[in-house]
Amino acid sequence: MPFALAGTQRQYERPRPFRMLHLALSLALDPAQRSVSGTARVDFERVDPDASELKLDAVGFEIQSVRLKPGRRRTESPARYDYDGDAIRVFVQRSVERGSLTVRYRATPRRGLYFLAPDENVRDRPVQIWSQCQDEDARHWFPCHDKPHAKLTTELRVEVPAGFAVLSNGDLVESRTPGGRGSASTRDASGKAVPRAQGHWTYHFRMSHPHPSYLVTLVAGHFDVLEDRSAKLADGRRVPIAYFVPIGREADARRTFSETPRMVELFSKVTGLAYPWSRYSQVVVSDFIFGGMENTTATTMYEHILLDRRAALDVTSNDLIAHELAHQWFGNYVTCRDWSHAWLNEGFATFLEHVEREHRLGRDEYDWGLLGDLESYLSEAQDRYRRPIVCREYVEPIDLFDRHLYQKGSLVLHMLRRELGDRLFWSGVRKYLDEHALGLVETNDLQRALEGVSGRSFELFFDQWVYRAGHPELRVKVSWENGLLWVEVEQTQEAGSAPPFEFPFEIAIAVGKRITRHKKTAQARIETLTVACPERPDWVAFDPELRVLGSVQWEVPADMLAQQLLAGSTARLRAVAAQALGRRDEVTTIDALGRALANAKQPWMVRAEAARSLGRIRAPEALTWLQNNRAVRHPKVRRAVAGALGEFRCAESVQTLSAMVAEDESYMVAAEACRALGSTRQREALELLVAQLDRDSWADVVRAGALAGLGLLGLKEALPAVRERTHPRYRARARRAAILALAKLSDERDVRQHLEDLLDDTDPSVRMDVVDALLTVGAPRSRSALGRRLERESDGRVARRLREGLRNLADSTLSEQRKMRDDLEAVRRELGELRLRVSKAEQTRDAHAKTEAGRARARRR
Repeated sequence: MPFALAGTQRQYERPRPFRMLHLALSLALDPAQRSVSGTARVDFERVDPDASELKLDAVGFEIQSVRLKPGRRRTESPARYDYDGDAIRVFVQRSVERGSLTVRYRATPRRGLYFLAPDENVRDRPVQIWSQCQDEDARHWFPCHDKPHAKLTTELRVEVPAGFAVLSNGDLVESRTPGGRGSASTRDASGKAVPRAQGHWTYHFRMSHPHPSYLVTLVAGHFDVLEDRSAKLADGRRVPIAYFVPIGREADARRTFSETPRMVELFSKVTGLAYPWSRYSQVVVSDFIFGGMENTTATTMYEHILLDRRAALDVTSNDLIAHELAHQWFGNYVTCRDWSHAWLNEGFATFLEHVEREHRLGRDEYDWGLLGDLESYLSEAQDRYRRPIVCREYVEPIDLFDRHLYQKGSLVLHMLRRELGDRLFWSGVRKYLDEHALGLVETNDLQRALEGVSGRSFELFFDQWVYRAGHPELRVKVSWENGLLWVEVEQTQEAGSAPPFEFPFEIAIAVGKRITRHKKTAQARIETLTVACPERPDWVAFDPELRVLGSVQWEVPADMLAQQLLAGSTARLRAVAAQALGRRDEVTTIDALGRALANAKQPWMVRAEAARSLGRIRAPEALTWLQNNRAVRHPKVRRAVAGALGEFRCAESVQTLSAMVAEDESYMVAAEACRALGSTRQREALELLVAQLDRDSWADVVRAGALAGLGLLGLKEALPAVRERTHPRYRARARRAAILALAKLSDERDVRQHLEDLLDDTDPSVRMDVVDALLTVGAPRSRSALGRRLERESDGRVARRLREGLRNLADSTLSEQRKMRDDLEAVRRELGELRLRVSKAEQTRDAHAKTEAGRARARRR
C-alpha cells in the first residue's frame, strides 16, 4: 500500500516573516474547570521588510486582549488583530522592527495540556496537570508560532493549587510556597497525597537557550522529588539529576532511573559535546499518551516506566530513558527544520539506545537491538506501506512518526558508523552538532558533516537509504564445489522503474578456527562472489556486521547452518542460523536447536531463537526439548520457550504452559504463557485463562496476556468476561487487549455495535485498537461509524489509522466488486460455452436423427 492517502498534499516549511525571540507565560491553572488563563508575551523582530501580519497559532482560546509594544517603548497599546479560533493575526506596521505582543486569554484545552482527576471509573487516578506539545499541540494552551523551525527562549510563571510540585523547562528561579517547601506534597494516614496549605503556590522557571514550542513543558501535581548524583562532565561541570515520581514509589524510581547520570556522561563523551543544558529531570505522570517526551531539560515519562522487583527481572526502562535523554542533543540542541526531516531527531535517539546498551551490556546486545529494529521496520514495510525516510507527503506531522522514522533511521546511522568506523563517524557527529549549535538542521547538514571529516561522497548512500522508499529483498544462496565457494546474491524486490540497490556486502568464511572476510559491491540484480576454498567451510555468514538494510532469504546447507549456530563469531550470527534452521524438520536440525537451547553458555538471544525455531518445526522431539527447558534461568529464554509451546496443539503443551503461568516469577513469562495457551486451541485452557483476568501485575501484562490468549482460543464462552474488560474501569493495557480479543471471538451485531460505541472513548490508544478490531469484525458494516469518527477525530494517530482503514476497506470493496464482476463474466462465458456445446449437441443429434430416419426409409423400400 502507498503511504500517501488520497488527497494528501506535499507539506513545505511555513514562512517566518518575524523571528520569535522570547516567550514569557504567566498562567493560572484551574483543575476543577480544566482550564488555563493568563498572559503570553512574545518578543519578536522583523525579517521580511514588507510583512504586515504576525501570526500566532492559538486554538479555541477566549481572547481578552492583544496589546503591542513597538521597539523600546515602555507602554503597550491595543493591537489591531483578527482571531478565527485557530490563529491570531496581528497587524504590525512596517516601521516596527522589533517589539512584543501580549495576549491575555483563557483556554480549556482539548489537546496539549491535560487535566487528570479521579472519576467514577478510575477512583485512584491522581490529580495532575501535564503538557504534551509534540508535534503541534502547544497552540492549544498558549499562543505561539507552532513549528519546529521557530526556536526561542522561554520562561513560565504558573499559579497552582497549594501543595503541588511543578516542573518546567530550565531553572527554577523563584517559588512562593507558603506553608511548604514546594518540592513535594505531604501524605495522610493512608499514604495519599494532601496539600500542605490552602490557597495557591507560584513557580517561576526560565529557559535561557532557545528551543521550539513543541518542547515547552508544564507538569503539576503531587510528587516525591528525588535527587540522584550529579553527572560529571569533561568540561568540569556537574549536571544536577532529579526524578519527580508518584508518592511512595521511591524504591521503584531509584531501581528504574539509577543509570541516568552514567548515560549523561556517556552521551557527552561519544558525541563530543558535553550535555548542553544546566540540569536534567524526569517526571512520571499518569495516563500519558506516549511512552516519553523529551522536553528540554525535563522529560515526561508514562507510569509504566517504573519497575517493581519482579518486572525488573526481564524488563528494562533503560532504552526509553536513553532515547529521551539522547533528544537533549538530537532534537533539542539541534532541531529538525521541518517534520519531513524528523528522523534526525528520532533516528539518532533510537540509535543511541543501542549505543547505550552496547556500553552497558556489550556488542551482542547492540547487534540484537539493531536486528530488532530491522524486523520492526520490515514488518511495517511488508504489512502497511513503504516511504522514503524524508517525506513531505503527509496529512499531519504525526503521520511520519513511524518505524521508518525511528527504526529505519537508526539502522541508517548504524550503517554510516560501520562504513566510516567509530573515529570518523563520531567526529562527523561532533561537527554536525558544533556547526548547527542551538539551531536548525536538515538531512543535507548531516551528510555534509560526514563528508567533511572523511573526504568521501555520501550522495548515493543518502539517495538510496534516506530519500528512496523500500529496501533490497535478497535471496542469498551458498554452495561449495571442487574447491570453490559460490555466494549468489539476488535482489528479488519488484523492479518497476527503480534500478537495483547498489551496496557493498561482505561474507565471513570459517574453516576450523580461521575466519576470513571477503567483500564485493552489489550493482546488478544478481551478483556472485566466488572464493577459492580448498576445504569445505564449516560455516559461511552473509553480512556479519549488519551493513545491509534489507530482508534476506537464506539458501545455505543445513550442516553449515548448524555449525554457525554452534560456533558463529557473534550472537547475532548464531541467532540468524537458528532462525534459518527453523524451516527444516529434520532430526539432526532439531537436535542442534535443542542443544543450543539447553546450552547455558550460549547468549540468551541465541537460546531464545532456538526455542522459537523448535516451535515452528512442531515435531514431537521439538516439544520434548521445550518441555525440558521451561525452567532455565534466563527469563527471556523462558519467555521464548512459552511462546514456542503455543505452537503445539496438545494436552502436554497445555500442562507445561499452565505450570509456567502459575509458578514462574517473571510477569512477562506468565503473560507469554497465557497467550501461548490460547494458541494451543485446547478447551482445557479456558478455565485457567479466565482465572488470570483477576491477576494484578506490573503494567497489567498478565491480564492483557490472558485476554489475548482468550481471543486466540476462540471459544465464545469467554465472550462475557472479555467484553467486561473493555469497560473504562479497567486500565488501558487490559482494555486494549480485550478489544482486540473481542473481535476474534465474535462478529455478531451486538459486538460490532459495542466496538462502534468505543470509538468515542477518551483514550486515543483505545480508539486506535477499536479501529483495528472493527476492521477485523464486519468492517464494511462499520464504514459509516468509522467515517463519522474521522470527521471529529482530534488525535492525529487515530485519524491516520481511520484513514488507512477506510482506504483499505474501499480497496477491498473494489477488489471484491472486481472479483464479482470477473466471476460473473466467467459464469457468463461458461454459460455461453455451455449453450454453444448444447446447441452443437442438439444439431448433431438432429443430424443423426435425420440420417437414421433416412436409413430406415431406405430399408422399408
